[in-house]
Amino acid sequence: MTIDISIDPTGDQIRHLRDKGPDGPIVMVNLLKFRAHADYSLGAHAAVSTGREAYALYEHAFTVTVGEVSKAEIIFRGPVNQLFIGRTDEPANDWDDVLVVRYPSRQHFLAMLAHPTYKEALHHRYAGLERTLLLQCRAED
Repeated sequence: MTIDISIDPTGDQIRHLRDKGPDGPIVMVNLLKFRAHADYSLGAHAAVSTGREAYALYEHAFTVTVGEVSKAEIIFRGPVNQLFIGRTDEPANDWDDVLVVRYPSRQHFLAMLAHPTYKEALHHRYAGLERTLLLQCRAED
């Protein structure tokens, strides 16, 4: 499996959120492009066949398995029907799903990233995603 390092936050991005991120709740807007077939070449996971199924296991980890740490609340999940405004000729704009997740604070989000059980589930994210964008927004209280 080839892991695209742009799928993970850099140390600078994490430090910036930690040190200069907004106070109060945050919302993470995920643009997701799934692999047609989950790529578990670094470790077998026979029950999963599609990238979407692999990502669902990762999503379960951050919402349920470490939910007491993250307090993640999915406020929208759905397919992208069409690119309405933007460059339709660029393949990088061909997203499968949008996932919008609210966290009570940036500290909750960062605690989730550091949690060992969350880290163990990252292989599902790598197996499932071809690419992603994650937009951090300040949420209203």
